[in-house]
Amino acid sequence: MLKISEAVEAIVESDPVLRPALAGRLLNLSQVARHIHAAVEARTMKRVRPSAIAMALSRLQSRLPDLDAAPRLRLADRITVQRGLSVLTFPNTRRCQESLLSLQERIRKEHGFVTITEGVREITLIVDSSLRAVVDGIVPERPTRAVPGAAGLSVTLTRDNLATPGVLYRLLQPLALQGINVQEVASTTREFHIYLEDRDVMLALESLYRAFGR
Repeated sequence: MLKISEAVEAIVESDPVLRPALAGRLLNLSQVARHIHAAVEARTMKRVRPSAIAMALSRLQSRLPDLDAAPRLRLADRITVQRGLSVLTFPNTRRCQESLLSLQERIRKEHGFVTITEGVREITLIVDSSLRAVVDGIVPERPTRAVPGAAGLSVTLTRDNLATPGVLYRLLQPLALQGINVQEVASTTREFHIYLEDRDVMLALESLYRAFGR
C-alpha cells in the first residue's frame, strides 16, 4: 500500500502539465489537492483528507527546482524540418528484417528520407510519402499502422546537454503543453528527432524556439 506522499508524487510525475506548474509555483495547492483527491485514494486504497494531500504537495513542491532557476537549455544548431513523411509500422519478422537493406539502398538511390527503428516486436519506418510504393514493393509484410501526412523536427543538442538530467523531457514538454501528439521519436547521441502530424509542425517549431531561444 502506497503512502500519501508516494501516491501524490507518482500522480504529479505522470502529468506533463501538473509537474511544471507546481515547479513554477503557479497553483493553489488546496485546489490541486481536491483535484487529485480521488486518484490519491485509489492509489493508497484508503480514505485520505484533502489537507493531507495538500501537505504532501507542499513538501513535494519545495523539492522541485524552480523553473526560472534551472539552467537554460541551448541547442547546438537550428531545428531542421522534414515534411511530407509517412510513418509505417511493421511486425518484426525475419522477412521484414531481410528486406531492410534492399529498401535502404533503393531509397538512397532515390535521394529519399528514411529512418528505421527496430524494436523487439515491431519495426517502424519513416519515409518520404512519395516513396510509399517503393516500400510496398520491397517490404513483404503489410503495415500494421500507417500514418501519412507526418513531419519531422530534428534537434541537435550540445555536448553539455548530454549530462543534463531530464533533457529529453524538457524538449517534449513544450509540445505537451500545446496538446501536440508526438507520433514517433528517434535519436542518436546528439540528435533528437520528433515526428508529428504535419498540421502541428509550425506550432511545435515556434514552441521549441520560444522555449530554448532562437
